Amino acid sequence: MANLVPTGRLYTSNPSGLKYLKEQAELWQIMRAGPELPSAIRVKELSPSDQLFKRYIKEWRGKPPIKWWTLYEEQFMKEMKTEEKLQGLRAVYKGLLLGRTIVLICFCEDHRVCHRRLVGEFFKQYGVEAVELNPVNSDQLTLF
Repeated sequence: MANLVPTGRLYTSNPSGLKYLKEQAELWQIMRAGPELPSAIRVKELSPSDQLFKRYIKEWRGKPPIKWWTLYEEQFMKEMKTEEKLQGLRAVYKGLLLGRTIVLICFCEDHRVCHRRLVGEFFKQYGVEAVELNPVNSDQLTLF
């Protein structure tokens, strides 16, 4: 069987970045909870687990990412190997193979310290480059 190369486009964004979207796209809200975005579908399978999200809220929110991001990323990458996450990843890949444009949306302001970036980067191995619609380019947050 030949390797299939997806023809769809993949974006990541927070809600304010959607104004930069210049094409028709499916909006996938990859969060377990929070406000519903108009015309978006909620895809809980690609959100952090309840345990990881609660840990972020209780221990890390408001603290510099240098103190917690590597722990968060490590845990989320472990979660990406679970059947729940794999189902969500397969759904994205199937859409991309069908030529769809998909935007993975989360409310985090800084994509550099957000699970949406990690989900988007997963698809690099399949020839898909996820583009962040609202990138934070300033170095006001020291990550490393």
